[in-house]
Amino acid sequence: MSEKSTQLKGILIASMLACTSLLVVVAFAPMKSGAYTYDLKNFNDYEGLLEFFQDRYEAIRNGSMEAYDGVYALRAGSKAPNVALPQQTALDEGGETVDYSTTNVQVEGVDEPDIVKTDGTYLYILAKGSVFIVNAYPASEASVLSQISPSNVSISNLFISDDRLVLFGNTYNNPILYDDGIYLSRVSSWWWGGDSQAVMQIYDISDKGNPTLTKDIKINGSYFDARMIGYFVYVVITEYTYQIYQAIDDTNVIVKIPELCIDNIAEEIAPDNIYYVDVPEVADTMTHVLSINIDTEEVNEKSFLIGSSQTMYVSQDNIFLATAHYPYYPLGMYTTSSSTGETTILHKIAISSGDISYVSQGEVPGHILNQFSMDEYDGYFRIATTIGFVSGFGETSQNNIYILDENLKRVSQIENIAPGEQIHSARFMGEKAYLVTFEKIDPFFTIDLSDPTNPQILGALKIPGYSDYLHPYDDTHIIGIGKDTVEPEEDEESWGKDFSWYQGLKIALFDVSDFENPVEMAKIVIGDRGTDSPALYDHKAFLFDREKGLLVIPVSLYEIPQEVKDEHPDYTGSIYGEFTFQGAYVYHLTLENGFEYVGRITHQSEEQQQQTGEYWYWGSYNTDITRSLYIGNVLYTISGSMVKMNDLSNLDEINSISFE
Repeated sequence: MSEKSTQLKGILIASMLACTSLLVVVAFAPMKSGAYTYDLKNFNDYEGLLEFFQDRYEAIRNGSMEAYDGVYALRAGSKAPNVALPQQTALDEGGETVDYSTTNVQVEGVDEPDIVKTDGTYLYILAKGSVFIVNAYPASEASVLSQISPSNVSISNLFISDDRLVLFGNTYNNPILYDDGIYLSRVSSWWWGGDSQAVMQIYDISDKGNPTLTKDIKINGSYFDARMIGYFVYVVITEYTYQIYQAIDDTNVIVKIPELCIDNIAEEIAPDNIYYVDVPEVADTMTHVLSINIDTEEVNEKSFLIGSSQTMYVSQDNIFLATAHYPYYPLGMYTTSSSTGETTILHKIAISSGDISYVSQGEVPGHILNQFSMDEYDGYFRIATTIGFVSGFGETSQNNIYILDENLKRVSQIENIAPGEQIHSARFMGEKAYLVTFEKIDPFFTIDLSDPTNPQILGALKIPGYSDYLHPYDDTHIIGIGKDTVEPEEDEESWGKDFSWYQGLKIALFDVSDFENPVEMAKIVIGDRGTDSPALYDHKAFLFDREKGLLVIPVSLYEIPQEVKDEHPDYTGSIYGEFTFQGAYVYHLTLENGFEYVGRITHQSEEQQQQTGEYWYWGSYNTDITRSLYIGNVLYTISGSMVKMNDLSNLDEINSISFE
């Protein structure tokens, strides 16, 4: 790991001023997107890269936000629905086929990393900073076979593919500061952001009791996210540019060229492999995109100086990175109205059999909620955004859907959807889309996208509550998970803005067979105000299998004591419940009978269950069930401390394993 340092006075300033001509344009035609024309460029040598950072530093130091926004901005003018199939099959010891569930993903064929994976026989579980390999089937003989604990690596999640296990995480070292080659100190990471490296490790797990590290990959920055398509893993790493170019004062800087380290052999990323685009955003982040062939362990890498990506969507052909962009306002003039000019800047990066290539950049008004706000279908990119925020201070908000072509140029739009509300969930499914907005009630919109040039809202259902996550039951039915709500009492309405009180967890089944007239055909409400579930914000916590009629979600249950309900017999809208339970709720869901409660499973001890209202004090989060899956007729629930196995037919406990 090389350290490069010098002083800005004299030689460095002169060399930087002299290297203007060293920036070269790669042999790509100029690309257009919206109001912007821009060229994809790279660097001929490291001096050109240093000049790029020097311009950025000078703009910030001079306090010129106009320059800050303009250093890297050259304005020319002011098949089938993406529904994952969760069920796979494996052979048991007797040669019989055993079905098992897989990670709930957004796009079929594009696997997403998670903290738990299974191949139908074994479980691979991230817990207590390690990965445990568990012989899971048959459940009665389950046991921990091995434990992987990489030194000085914080593991985030993992993939499995045949006899290969891929881990993703980060390692941190405090940077060393030099002054004219003389060691000064190792600066604490909380101040400088640390000398972080993203870590990717491949293990041979053909011998489950003795996994072997076969490839160790590190690159400067922090692990952001990954996807796996076939045998190729695509990884996105973000590195703040202040970790590359750090100004200690007006005369001293640290310059550290990013390095890719494979099996302890480090090489600086070549300057002609570092790209930037003239876009209306601050290039405060270097985004590294790696492809890893799990079979051959070949690694390909390209880097892009773009804004800090907040959200990633990946189809089978492209990676889309989304960055929120807000114009500068003087201190005290912040506003969230629709006139702010907030936009989402999009970067499209093509991926194919390990190849990585930048395609185009686009921009749409507003900000997005999460990865489900984006989708690619039949060559078009669709995105749902909200402009502004809903609050009690009179700001306005509006919601929009934009359709962009393959070059991310806008084709059509639906704007000003549900003004005064904000998007709580979105789901694109082929030629259809579903959108939930909320302020006081839940408008559930059905949207026709069959003509990309003329999208239309065809139906809207207004009901109490809202959905934070939408999941397809089949082509004509949608499951929604969110919160129930009640309207305020008359004296509470005088507080100013319209609102509703969030209540318990709500799961609803929508019938959209008549697309213009959606119907809520069934629903359940779990607990009282305060009840929550990670499935509201993490789709991987949601388990559903239509053939089995199985629906499982983890729930933190809060209930209002009966004596409090007796004191308020008519209305408890604003009253929070007390914590009474954490675990997995299991339902049987069919179109004929709706939601049928089967039972619930917990990993809490009897002592923890008795500590009503003291949930966080007792550190119960380590026993929180966060994932569930099935193999054959066995339901597996996973927390940070154990895995428990229950019979799917009656939820009788079969076995359990604790992580030591």
